[in-house]
Amino acid sequence: MALAQSIQDLPPRWARLCLDVERFVSRELNVEPFASNVLVALSGGPDSSALLLVSLMLARKNHGSVRAAHLDHGLRPESGLEAEAVRRLCAELKVPLSSEKQDVSGFAREKGLGLEEAARDLRYEFLERTRAAQEAEFILLGHQLDDLAEDVLMRLVRGAGWPGLAGMPALDRERRVLRPLLLLPKAELKAFLSDLGLAWIEDPSNESRDMRRNRFRRAVLPLIVEENPGFSGQIIRLWRQGRLDADYWDRLLDRAASAQQDLGPDLLLPRAEILAAHKALRLRWYKRALDGLGPGQVLADSLLALDAALVQGRIGTVHRFPGGKSARVAAEGVVFSVEDR
Repeated sequence: MALAQSIQDLPPRWARLCLDVERFVSRELNVEPFASNVLVALSGGPDSSALLLVSLMLARKNHGSVRAAHLDHGLRPESGLEAEAVRRLCAELKVPLSSEKQDVSGFAREKGLGLEEAARDLRYEFLERTRAAQEAEFILLGHQLDDLAEDVLMRLVRGAGWPGLAGMPALDRERRVLRPLLLLPKAELKAFLSDLGLAWIEDPSNESRDMRRNRFRRAVLPLIVEENPGFSGQIIRLWRQGRLDADYWDRLLDRAASAQQDLGPDLLLPRAEILAAHKALRLRWYKRALDGLGPGQVLADSLLALDAALVQGRIGTVHRFPGGKSARVAAEGVVFSVEDR
């Protein structure tokens, strides 16, 4: 079967799928990536392979261009064969490919990281470096609806707050990351590839129960779907509500930020302005201030303890947070700083 060269060549079902992706990024995310140069992160699995083909169809429709990037983590004996399969796919589709092989295991040992975290860090560094060199507007990732459902459940187990509990964003402007397939189920993407005669690679590590995400995928999520076959639709509604609420809180926090004061390397949130705000806004204001000081996960219990100290007027109380960050209750408000800076 000859591979389609444009949306017009696709069967109607798959042409609609491509146009649905275009509407999603345009109407819901307010971006037009396929009229520019984009970089597809290509593993060779079904999600990223479908993303590559959909992106190619839409780029041709909108006079944009598509490039691909593949990082061989070198963690499995078959990774070299997978890299070769990616090269063949890109050659068949006439898509320029940038590829590298990196020593993830060595990097993990050097940095004291787990393999999954090390692979993610190296992958994003490679993708951003490649995007910048090619002057691509966005890095496109192949996360889809099943990934989103798993992400929501994992965030719930970790104790994430709202609206972060709604799952990963489809658009991260700061990192120039875009997930165009986020609301499409994996089964639909596999059917798309199968119908068009495009092969993909199955990563055997996805079968391992050593990683938490795989345990959620293979054990937890099927039980939930058995109880509620419409669970994926609930995830989409939750995700959309989360986006609306995140935008609402961001706007309130942007206005609140005009009252805060920079104290050299430290930051002061004035007492009067904080206490005049609703508790829900105060907690989010603390979190934004701490996040702005650098990496380190902020837990809800710590924010609640800080708020109680402020409301009770316990001047001089210091609360410490991961990443060497601290918050001190002072007469004039709350002073946020990074220790040993």
